[in-house]
Amino acid sequence: MIKRLTKATSLLVAAAAVISIIPASAATATTNLETKEGTIEKAIAFDGGKYLFEGYRSDDDQSGLYYYGGDKDKLIEDINIDSMDKYGDKYASVKDGNDEYLVDLSTGKEVDDTVSDNTDYVKTRLKTTLSKTDRYSTISSFGNNDLTQISSNQFGETWYAYEATTSGSAKLHGYANNSGKYIDTDVTANIYVNNGTKTIKVEKFDEADSGNNIVVSIDRTASVKEIGQDKDNIYRLVTVNITGAVNKTGATYIQKISKAQGDKEGKAYIPKDVTSYEVTSLYKSEDADNADAAIKAADTSFRVVNGTIYAIKNDGEKVTVNTIKLKKDKSTLDTAIVEANKATKFDVYLAEKGAKDDQDIASSAAVSEDVDGNVWALNNGKIYKFDGSDFQVVYTVDRSFDTLEVYNSDNLIAWKDGDDGYATVSKATTTPVDPTPVTNKGWVNTASGWTFYNTDGTQVKGQWVQDGGVWYYIKADGVMATGWTKDGSTWYYLQSSGAMKTGWLNDNGTWYYLNGSGAMATGWLNDNGTWYYLNGSGAMLANTTVDGYKLGASGAWIR
Repeated sequence: MIKRLTKATSLLVAAAAVISIIPASAATATTNLETKEGTIEKAIAFDGGKYLFEGYRSDDDQSGLYYYGGDKDKLIEDINIDSMDKYGDKYASVKDGNDEYLVDLSTGKEVDDTVSDNTDYVKTRLKTTLSKTDRYSTISSFGNNDLTQISSNQFGETWYAYEATTSGSAKLHGYANNSGKYIDTDVTANIYVNNGTKTIKVEKFDEADSGNNIVVSIDRTASVKEIGQDKDNIYRLVTVNITGAVNKTGATYIQKISKAQGDKEGKAYIPKDVTSYEVTSLYKSEDADNADAAIKAADTSFRVVNGTIYAIKNDGEKVTVNTIKLKKDKSTLDTAIVEANKATKFDVYLAEKGAKDDQDIASSAAVSEDVDGNVWALNNGKIYKFDGSDFQVVYTVDRSFDTLEVYNSDNLIAWKDGDDGYATVSKATTTPVDPTPVTNKGWVNTASGWTFYNTDGTQVKGQWVQDGGVWYYIKADGVMATGWTKDGSTWYYLQSSGAMKTGWLNDNGTWYYLNGSGAMATGWLNDNGTWYYLNGSGAMLANTTVDGYKLGASGAWIR
């Protein structure tokens, strides 16, 4: 528990009566938010109408850190907060000098562990695991600065970038999560380079490409920058030096790195998949040129939204968002680079700019990125959401408000920094006033498992249900399916939560691939330019030959 402190504070929260408001459903519709009395210094919005606040509601209130869980304010502590950040999928990391602790935002309770405790645990477990491999067997250093959280101050799965120094002074790098699962990122390059006459894929760092004598090495003098993550991948910017190609020193790539473990190198796990996209102006592509400029601009932050990278620049007066698509394309080289093949269109993997929009903001704190990565902005009493192409007004508030904190469209807070007045949007669960029994609606947990009811109270059976953008399958007995499920002649895989799985799946050591529709794939599969073969049961084949094509240990066709 936190020790009570005696130093003076000026904190609080407001929000005893959080209203439930339905957000605008059309781009042109807006909802005006009620202004309430209360002074807020800091705040974190969470799901279900729950909030953590620093401030006070009236002069008679005790100042401090409060939690609103849907019914009333709960004083957590009357301390002077130095920082309050998001951590993991549901925590707030609070620091006061040397004191730090975590608050579970789903319950408002303090938890025993801290961010430092979790980091130390990962470091200890990771060093023990890595030391058992040939590749890392001589780790000599794994100090306090060798583990860095990626996507910090964002809700989501916690992953860290690590650096391990061996007794031979070699530095090895990778990523690990809170459970100690890791992937070594110094082996797989899968970088496409151009030697002036053709595009060549270099599969490994620091190894000469067979037949072309091209070597790609990570430039350790330039920082590797993690720019974001999604459920399945980590995205990073890496600078490389290349011998034997047009793009030689200081070439920049975005690597999309699978969190899933694949093959082993020196008994250490490397990622199952890595796809690299060049950030460059070497080609005749205005979209690539614009992406190059947007990504390399100073003071740019990044988020990943549905596989698209958002490059976000906030200068305190305006926020600008460039969307960056990672795609395979065909393009010709700049004639200044190579005259001989100026008309040749090469297969290339490029970062290309899509949409761009900017919005004036009330202050640098008037920009917030929600749990899904969407960008929100506040200016002159209007709250905007970037919809992937434009900023659209969703809510209106008091024109004096200059600070914004958003969890999602249904849960946000806006206020005037350090001044009286704030407004909220909260999708909180309320207890019906009418004592009349209510017909079951939505998800209901029974002794047999989860069931689902339509809005008219009828139970769903033997069909698919889409809830919150996620697909679930309800069996003929009305119970939610998990694991492998056959619908008609097609197999699907439902995760333990019931959510339909897409993409690669490792089931008891066997790899399968679920298409975007969730349907299990069979036969030849092209995944980001790499071919795999899945037999009639959906199992990926490896170390064999199919139709005259040789498949390697990873299952990939060896060209």
